[in-house]
Amino acid sequence: MKILVVGVGSIGTRHMNNLVEHGHEVHVVDINRENLKRAASTAKGAFDSLDNALKIKPDVAFICTYSNDHITPALKCANAGCHLFIEKPLSLILDGTDELIEIIEKKNLISMVGCNMRFHPAISYVHDTLISNLFFSKKLWGNFEFGFYLPFDKKDYQNSYKAKKSMGGNLIFDGIHELDCAVWFFGEPVEVICSKDIISSLQIDTEDHVEMIIKFTSGAVCTIHMDYLQHGYSRRCKVVCEEGTIVWDFVNGNIGEITTSNREWSWKDMKLEVLYNQMYIDEIKYFVDCVSFDRETFNSIKQSLSVLKLAIAANKSCHTNVWEKIK
Repeated sequence: MKILVVGVGSIGTRHMNNLVEHGHEVHVVDINRENLKRAASTAKGAFDSLDNALKIKPDVAFICTYSNDHITPALKCANAGCHLFIEKPLSLILDGTDELIEIIEKKNLISMVGCNMRFHPAISYVHDTLISNLFFSKKLWGNFEFGFYLPFDKKDYQNSYKAKKSMGGNLIFDGIHELDCAVWFFGEPVEVICSKDIISSLQIDTEDHVEMIIKFTSGAVCTIHMDYLQHGYSRRCKVVCEEGTIVWDFVNGNIGEITTSNREWSWKDMKLEVLYNQMYIDEIKYFVDCVSFDRETFNSIKQSLSVLKLAIAANKSCHTNVWEKIK
């Protein structure tokens, strides 16, 4: 399959390498000369202009630009007839999303917003348990946590997009996996209240911690914590249902379940270790299969709008200090 990767920073390079490894004809485009030079040795073709890149008529476009610049290149690629894989988050605003969906539907394109955590075996297991196990049929509340120390991410972290609003940096959107999982587990959100701030001395102009409460149409409630402050990577969740509770911890790599019929914890080992990249491989294989068989993905651009609207409402609530409806 002929694939164009738009933006070959960190995540774009990962997708490029995985796609090449799995036999696809991969071309790249980036306005950053260093990124382009680095990718040119792996990709079949390298372009510094999206218009020129689209002349090769790619089947698929992977949009891996900064978070605040996904929709513009996506619209160009969709108009050119490319199936679309857009890295999370879909966008930081709703502008252009209706137009993009209209083009996708008119041209019968397959689309997907890349949320690799859906392909973590533990997250997938929790989702399947909540769907199929009767003890977990009525969900009551959940708690999600995500955090790491930003200076450990990159030595020049203050120049990364995560630290700069002008580059699309925003912890709510950077940590959108948690919002995505919350919606995947609990269904449609109806309102949210959120607080974010800078409480450390990291010298960044994006927030370094977020606290959020979400209410869902089902009556369930969920809390989410995110930060750039913890000195060790953390990602975990807990879902409490009427007759059962399930918990997962990324670092420890285990899942625990307890129900009213079995009052002792049952634990499963779900550690990925060196297979971390497998999530990304499974993600692109799933998307390419959907394109090949003309099958809608489980996280199309249209389906992912509820997560984007939740993130936008949460971000707004940080300024209004009130519950914001998710319209």
